[in-house]
Amino acid sequence: MDKTESNNAASGGKRQLSVIDLSKKGRQKFRARRYQEAKQLFEEGLQQEPDNPYLLSGMGDACRETGDYNEAERCYRHLLGIDKNNLFALRGLGDVCKKMGRHQEGIRHWKQYLSLRPRDKHVMTRIADSSKALLQFEEAERVYQQIIDFDPRDRFALTGMADLQHRLGNEEKAIAYYEKVLQFDPDELHILTIIGKLCWRINDFDKAEEYFRHALSIDPHNPYALYGLGNCFRWHQQYDKAIEIWEEILKQNEGTQALFTRMGDANVHLGNIKQAEASYLTAMELGDDPFAVAGLVRLYCDRKDWVQAEKFFWILVDDEETAAHQIEELAKRFVRSGLRDTMLEFFRRLLDSGRGESIVVSELDGRLCRLDCDE
Repeated sequence: MDKTESNNAASGGKRQLSVIDLSKKGRQKFRARRYQEAKQLFEEGLQQEPDNPYLLSGMGDACRETGDYNEAERCYRHLLGIDKNNLFALRGLGDVCKKMGRHQEGIRHWKQYLSLRPRDKHVMTRIADSSKALLQFEEAERVYQQIIDFDPRDRFALTGMADLQHRLGNEEKAIAYYEKVLQFDPDELHILTIIGKLCWRINDFDKAEEYFRHALSIDPHNPYALYGLGNCFRWHQQYDKAIEIWEEILKQNEGTQALFTRMGDANVHLGNIKQAEASYLTAMELGDDPFAVAGLVRLYCDRKDWVQAEKFFWILVDDEETAAHQIEELAKRFVRSGLRDTMLEFFRRLLDSGRGESIVVSELDGRLCRLDCDE
């Protein structure tokens, strides 16, 4: 019996896999997303050939996918020490840096990769995404546009550009790009609700309603679409329908502060004062909301409950820097509700109380002077 046969016999007849076989099987496991098994195979191969580039890149990729970023980085850097222009290592190391929040370093590795393979749009998209994360919006837009110029239907670049324009407040541009993304999947729920909200923001209410209704045809309980559709009814002054839609949200979710404030406003328009008060108070339980507080001030003044009205007024103007703005918005709320005289009485009561910061007193005094001159 020769030496090989003796070794096989000693190991129960199991033949040791070659480095090539280990690399192939490791890649098969990796493509099947069986990352731990892939790592075991790559590790076994690296024990035989520690500098094997295929094993190092494979191990780096498997470690990256399992969140072992430090080991992934070690493998990629080991490989780059052998071959400084290894494409797999440059791309993988860039991805690891991005995962670890080191976007600028990731961009550097990806740019080196692109110097060797300049039209890899997937790596270009990574650069644009990381530039966006670094708030380098002009660079991000330039790269996204570069991809779109030579592939107008690249979904990742279109989505990235749409998100960028959304962040920059360019609503119409964002809508245009998101609508191009919808060409890949017209029923993509997340995109439908985003477009609906953007259309609402630019006062294209009919188009917003179309998108919200489309979203609800896919998911009748989607809270974002229900909230948006309720806002459309509210804009049409169909307050009862708005409340009915918003109540559907509360059957499935706890509700947000903005939702309860909107419900309070709608109930005020319908004369449902107790329901309005309950909604405003619930909104306040979820955090500071000047719109809910202002609603309560107006509501208590209309009820002639001056003690409660004054209590919530001082909550509203607690921040001296925003006091003037809050008083102005409160006055608008009174006027819109046809309660100008009630507001005048309330503001005079506040001044007579002798309480408050000078900026609040001066703002009330100035507003009363202007209103008295208008009479």
